[in-house]
Amino acid sequence: MRRFLCKCALLIILSFGLVLLLNARYVRTNWWKSENHINAFEDIPYNLELGNVGSSHTKYGIDWRAVPEIRAWNLALSSQPYFYDHAVLKNYIDHFAENAVVVICLSYFEIDRVPDYAPYRARYYRILPKDDLDSWSRKEDVVYRLVPFLSAGNNTIKIVHDIPPEQMSPYFNRDSYLEGNELYDYCVNKHEIWTTRQRTTTPQEDYAQNLEKVSAIIDLCHAHRLRPVLITTPITDVLNAIYDEKTPEFFTTFRRFSDDLCERYPDVPYFDYSHDETFSARHELFADGDHLNNAGAALFTKTLVADLRRAGILAQ
Repeated sequence: MRRFLCKCALLIILSFGLVLLLNARYVRTNWWKSENHINAFEDIPYNLELGNVGSSHTKYGIDWRAVPEIRAWNLALSSQPYFYDHAVLKNYIDHFAENAVVVICLSYFEIDRVPDYAPYRARYYRILPKDDLDSWSRKEDVVYRLVPFLSAGNNTIKIVHDIPPEQMSPYFNRDSYLEGNELYDYCVNKHEIWTTRQRTTTPQEDYAQNLEKVSAIIDLCHAHRLRPVLITTPITDVLNAIYDEKTPEFFTTFRRFSDDLCERYPDVPYFDYSHDETFSARHELFADGDHLNNAGAALFTKTLVADLRRAGILAQ
């Protein structure tokens, strides 16, 4: 019996050691470092003059490299809800200089729906303290932060077949665009995803929650002497036309959301580029129906900065 127990203990120790060895190799891969582009939160400079939170529309739609004269940073992540916009900004707010500008994005899909946070929670274990997560457990902390190899799944192959360094950038391979039926089919599908998802709460309840969450981000900026600015990034005229045709009432709700915020915060400007003809009809500036590609992001970033300067929000 004693020999059996010793063998079991040895097997457990060897298995644990193997897992730790594989985990050490996994966390050194380019794939893990940049999964969900979480590497953007490494080495964030201080004394930022300008920055943004948001989801994929600002993650890919704003490229501060287009304005190298400005000290700026992108704190957006794909599918990042307002709850995590607030948490991320709160935890990195000391990187902003006093009176810095913080861009907050109002996206179509974030007005009258509060998402399920669970599918996106793993990434935030890596950059946020547990008190700022929507939910925390010891098990998740182990498999997402301490020993992420345990939750790698099929991505364990990256230990052997890693991605090259250039693929770590969120702007990698975002130079193409859609045309014709391909663009139209994408927009029909995106509209359906955004408007027909199952829900457990009412649109009115989610609208109110999102309004409070954006308000909390604005209040956080004011408390730290930062200058919040609301924007909506460009959308193709194809997707806008589908909304007009299938759910025209949506734009009434969307405008009411921005109007409610502007009524609460009359000094917070709102720049709505969703129907800006500089972008919306130029499909070559979009990777798809609602996300700018690299050329579009560079043009939009320069346009946004020029508008902020013209409005006296950002110094010349």
